[in-house]
Amino acid sequence: GAPMYSHSKVLSIVPPQLAVGDVLHVVTEKHFFKPYFSNEYSNYWEIPQSTSVRDETIKIEAPVSMHLRAAQRGGWEILHTREGSKEIIHARMAIHHAEYPGMETVGERQFSPIFEVTSFPSWAAVGTAYWVRADKMADVTPLVQKVADMAAGKRAGWGAQKALFSWDSANIRYVGLELGVGGFVPIAANRTLQTGYGDCKAHSTLLQALFNAKGFKLFPVLMNWNNVYNLPPLPTPFWFNHAIDYAPKRHLFLDSTGQYETPGQLAVGERHKPALVTGPDPRIVVTPGAEPEQNHFVYTAKLRLHRDGTLSGSGEMTSRGWWAWAYREIFASVPPSHYATVMSMLLAPSGGGTGTFFPGDPTVLDKPFQVDAEWSTPDFAKVGSHLSFPVPPGPFLVPSLAATPNPISYLAEVAGPESRKRSVETYLGGLSWTSTIHIPSDYKAVFLPSNQDVHNAAGRFSYEIRYDNDVLLVHYDLKLNRVVYNPQQYPALRALLLADLSDQKSPLIFARKKEERI
Repeated sequence: GAPMYSHSKVLSIVPPQLAVGDVLHVVTEKHFFKPYFSNEYSNYWEIPQSTSVRDETIKIEAPVSMHLRAAQRGGWEILHTREGSKEIIHARMAIHHAEYPGMETVGERQFSPIFEVTSFPSWAAVGTAYWVRADKMADVTPLVQKVADMAAGKRAGWGAQKALFSWDSANIRYVGLELGVGGFVPIAANRTLQTGYGDCKAHSTLLQALFNAKGFKLFPVLMNWNNVYNLPPLPTPFWFNHAIDYAPKRHLFLDSTGQYETPGQLAVGERHKPALVTGPDPRIVVTPGAEPEQNHFVYTAKLRLHRDGTLSGSGEMTSRGWWAWAYREIFASVPPSHYATVMSMLLAPSGGGTGTFFPGDPTVLDKPFQVDAEWSTPDFAKVGSHLSFPVPPGPFLVPSLAATPNPISYLAEVAGPESRKRSVETYLGGLSWTSTIHIPSDYKAVFLPSNQDVHNAAGRFSYEIRYDNDVLLVHYDLKLNRVVYNPQQYPALRALLLADLSDQKSPLIFARKKEERI
């Protein structure tokens, strides 16, 4: 949600009298007057997988002393020659046909054709190039020391580190400048404290300085925030657009740009990513993946279906990890006076209704975030000789504030195709909910979905339903082991989600009991 700024210049060209059937030839020439990194050059050209291209060519001329390397994926033809002290690299894409990869796949940059040229010999060299610029910006000045002492107080160890992280998150406003556009030199930590705002590089550098002031080690990390989970063929700094931090002693990643992130638990967009840890030992690592136990949403509801078809009740929602981050952001942005309006909007698909929320404090980052809710839906079920309705699907019904507000639609999108050519992403982690529903005593159960327990390489899904003494008890548990599933892993994921989908679509059917004659 940060405001984004760029100093890029944009030139719009409108060809006169362009008509159907005309052939437009575009030649682009780039001049680099001041390199981002001295004596280094790196760039890549991507043809989006969803775009058709015919006869696209690229020519690069450079001194032999730069030791440029070239690589490609996706069908580029490369010719690398030398003429005296100059080397020339030609690349050509003869033809590329557009392809639509399907819903819920990873970003197309992950598999689009790429031609790349670089002088960086390794990813470690990229990390060093950033580190030599960033490290000196994290100096411990008197102001940095003062803020670190104030934020940490008498805490020590992890308690002090969480306090420093929370202070940075809460007091420095995030203003986004993408890496590559905003440059690769962060603002000095002392300056960020004076202005009170900064981009991801500034946040990363400030947190490093605060850690330095208290004797803790912290190193900047470069990563790609978008839904891209791989690296290009050759090392380049321009693949990255986000900076966070890495605490080596605890092997934890910290992103203080997210005002409501749990310390040590990365948000959506930062997981299962190849990331470049800078510092004295630069290297590529992979950030933590799904971690369903740490990224978990637990929902408990006590509901009553009245004889007029009204459904009323209350619920308790406890969120951890990225679920907590999402819910903290939501309830920090919605004023209490609008809770009833939000609830009414969320209840509309199931018949409308009224209710409100009772959230915890979103500024407390190191504890699970809890939200309580009360609501009533007057037209939830039609009353007659039979009652038929689906099980209220846990956190998605009240409130539908998760990243996937319609679970049936989401599962259908992910699990629809029998096979996949591209990887799919599933930011779910762990979901557990238990609903107790009191049914009118003059009805009996006629049909209930069968219990399920599916456990495979993709994760685990269990669904248990019991009905006794007019009380329906439903327990649901879904844990996905990964954020990204490749085409070979997809069948196991699909089997898991189809089991989930079948239970969510199955109605509960109750019939009115026959009156006993005297």
